[in-house]
Amino acid sequence: MRHQQISVRMTFLAFAFCLSLSGLAFGQEITGSIAGTVKDTTGAAVQGATVTITDSDKKVVVRTVSTNDNGEFSLPLVPVALYDLSVEAPNFKKHVDSGVKVNVNDRRTVDVVLEAGNIAETITVTSDPLQVNTQSAAAGNVINGDQVRQLSLNNRNFVQLITLSPGVSANIADQIYVGTTNPGGASNALQIAVNGVRSSSNTYNVDGAERQTGELI
Repeated sequence: MRHQQISVRMTFLAFAFCLSLSGLAFGQEITGSIAGTVKDTTGAAVQGATVTITDSDKKVVVRTVSTNDNGEFSLPLVPVALYDLSVEAPNFKKHVDSGVKVNVNDRRTVDVVLEAGNIAETITVTSDPLQVNTQSAAAGNVINGDQVRQLSLNNRNFVQLITLSPGVSANIADQIYVGTTNPGGASNALQIAVNGVRSSSNTYNVDGAERQTGELI
């Protein structure tokens, strides 16, 4: 009987551990997405066009899809990287969008217009790294590594960089301490609000891991 109780307890602990890992996985966002349409010069949708994304640095094909009846394509869960997006269809010149940057939680839109001609001919377009997100109403901003390393920060607390985003207000003390509390015993949480929302209601990602802006550093 004692052996059975120990076995049941160990099984429960293993199950609880697996649930904790799944919660951690869902709490992280380490991908983005690319979507768009493929049309010809008259504005007609091009059905069955082959859309391929290639990692620009590794020169490795990451994903290949085909456009639907409306000329639309979608590439969800794309790893963060710089891509070359190519589109091929019979009786059209090959189209390449180079330098399509996908950051964490980005929703990039790439609309392509194919020109009639030999598929052996290629038209290359350099993608604009700054783009308005037309797929979601959510507002977001990515702070890159150069900003974290080079901008002057009080106590090198990178969370202050959130204030570079539009609509952000902060009530941050001149002296920021390390740890959960300051020497006076008060909470050391950084009070940062986005568009008037409470600081505890906003989240941000650090290398894909999600945290709340009210959390302690």
